[in-house]
Amino acid sequence: MEQQGTSRRGLPRLTWGLRDGAPVSVREVESGLACGCLCPACGERLVAKKGARMLHHFSHHRGGDCAYGYETSLHLMAKELLRRAGRLVIPAVRVEFNTRKDAETVAEAREIAVDQVELECHLEGVVPDVVVTSGGKRLFVEIFVTHRVDGEKLARLREMGVSTLEIDLSRLDHSLTEEELARLLLTDHALKSWRYNAVAERVYRLFCEAADRREIVRRGLASHVDYCPLRKRLWRGKPYANVQDDCADCPYEIAALDGAILCSGRRRVAHLSDLLSPAPPAPAAVTEEEAMRAVAAGRCPSCGAALIERHETAGRLGASWTCSRAPHCAFFASLDSLSGVLRLGTDGG
Repeated sequence: MEQQGTSRRGLPRLTWGLRDGAPVSVREVESGLACGCLCPACGERLVAKKGARMLHHFSHHRGGDCAYGYETSLHLMAKELLRRAGRLVIPAVRVEFNTRKDAETVAEAREIAVDQVELECHLEGVVPDVVVTSGGKRLFVEIFVTHRVDGEKLARLREMGVSTLEIDLSRLDHSLTEEELARLLLTDHALKSWRYNAVAERVYRLFCEAADRREIVRRGLASHVDYCPLRKRLWRGKPYANVQDDCADCPYEIAALDGAILCSGRRRVAHLSDLLSPAPPAPAAVTEEEAMRAVAAGRCPSCGAALIERHETAGRLGASWTCSRAPHCAFFASLDSLSGVLRLGTDGG
């Protein structure tokens, strides 16, 4: 059989229709008007064309193509397939950042049970293509053929807190058969993406809560943030970082804001595992005399590990030391060569 998947106008073929109000595949009905089917989008009578050389499909009895018939038929087909199978494969859940920080994977792609399927329900001003209930929770499924979820609808979904999965069929140049859509829904996840995921949103907020807002300071042509917790650079014992050279590739830059960044370096939270781990202990209380002796001996007064001297600050501006167990131990010390004062701290703040 010749698989001609598009009409003369280039629109995908209609392979599902409505009969007695229920979705039905063209392969399940008689040929011609005897099929007794209507277009799921415009309601016009359909003719079932089931020749030997072409993909079996419906056409409108009065001729022409319906712009929304195919997409609406996919919604019907998806609902029926999910109802029959009782399962759905969802893609991995990842937390994305608006910096160069790599995405954090919260959950890998997996199969979930489908308890209930509804089609185009009106829910709080939103009409999702398919509503899936799994384990008592709702999941919206959007099938993108010609129109994807717009900004207004996406904002509403965020307010509702309902995870929304999109299946992108916009680049396919042929009508999907039932078998192809079944594979996309029940097995594959390559064309699926989260337009909004409530779990990823909650985890992202945890990253933000673990971070400090650090204002960007312009100094000549450079942009700095003061009191860098990693002490990337020092000026007279004061730590800072260059936004372009140091922060851009730093795993602790959680978000880039207008005139500021969110930095989680103080709490050493770079990955999901860090959110689940206790914060590094504060350095043990020591006197300046004890700290001076420890630094002179090359060991950390907080945990006893070896100290690392930051040679780029040695000399006229004084020396500085960090603990070799960083980031698990955040102790640092800097010596002001002008005053001879030893400054101690854990995050430069």
